[in-house]
Amino acid sequence: MSIAMARPTKHDETTREALLDAAEALLATGGPDAVSVRAVAEQIGVSTRAVYSVLGSKAGLLGALAARGFNRLAELVNGLPVTDDPLADLAAAGPQGFRIFALERPHLFRITYDQISEETYSQPETYPALFASFSALEARFTRALDAGLLTKRPMVELVFVYHSLCCGLAANELSSHPPPVGANFWKVAQGIDFAAVWGSALTALVRGLSTGQRQDQTRGVTVSKAG
Repeated sequence: MSIAMARPTKHDETTREALLDAAEALLATGGPDAVSVRAVAEQIGVSTRAVYSVLGSKAGLLGALAARGFNRLAELVNGLPVTDDPLADLAAAGPQGFRIFALERPHLFRITYDQISEETYSQPETYPALFASFSALEARFTRALDAGLLTKRPMVELVFVYHSLCCGLAANELSSHPPPVGANFWKVAQGIDFAAVWGSALTALVRGLSTGQRQDQTRGVTVSKAG
């Protein structure tokens, strides 16, 4: 009796990660338009068939990049310490999560939160990663709500407001950088301690959403001077 041998997988997870690393590098130097199936394949010396086999299409490639971004943010927020002050922990997610991600990988941050298209968003692996990033922030809101420290509002509203402030702060801080990261905009803001600005802004937002109980405990957030 002959035994059929399974054919080895030609393009595995290692190939996939190499393709995404190449795509992210192209994204950093040329923006979304530079990320093509052919360009990514050439970067790691494989055929375009490898890209289609592993990621399906250019939209699948961009969706995988966006998923990588959402997962990175979730990783950063979930990795932050949990203390006995839920309000301070919530405020810290902005400067120590969103800001760190934006500064360490600005082009990935943009394609994840600013330049994402409906086609990219609808890719199979993108939404679960987006939900993971939402859940990471939701968990911090839930702790504060359960402790009676926040005025009860729909969770999506709370996350939307917080997320919007973080994205605005990130967009403006990145725009103050010279090319290729930013447009060298906000020249009048040179010398600003952006880390402190993030901490103050998110602390003020959390206080504004609070019930007024134990507000004195959230006097500020220790922020990382990333970048």
